[in-house]
Amino acid sequence: MGTASIFLGLLFLCGALGLTTPPPPTRGRLRCYTCSFAKPCYPVPTECQEDEACGISIGTSEQNEIIERKGCLPRAQCPLQGHATYWSRSYTLRHHCCEQDLCNTATTLQRLPKTLLTTLLLLLATSFTWGGRLLH
Repeated sequence: MGTASIFLGLLFLCGALGLTTPPPPTRGRLRCYTCSFAKPCYPVPTECQEDEACGISIGTSEQNEIIERKGCLPRAQCPLQGHATYWSRSYTLRHHCCEQDLCNTATTLQRLPKTLLTTLLLLLATSFTWGGRLLH
């Protein structure tokens, strides 16, 4: 199996796993999943306003309890921390925003393995590109 075949196979695998570059955002209003802090979360697709992005807000209490909410967020709010009270507890919120339809499906914690897999695949592809010297 040649280097080009292996590289194309890895590229296909990355595409199949959704690790390639996502398409550019569409014009108009985004559709995002929405659900409250309640567990379990049953997300419902919702159309956002023009100045909003899809977001996941993750809250942490002083007792290290974690809550999560999905929905449309004003773009200006995305980089800021927020605060919420849920069941008489105070939570500090961190917002994670994205700019594509229904892109707020996974939590931030679930993205770590995808990043690790991407890094490993790139290292493997690089080793084949340089003549497979790392595998000898």
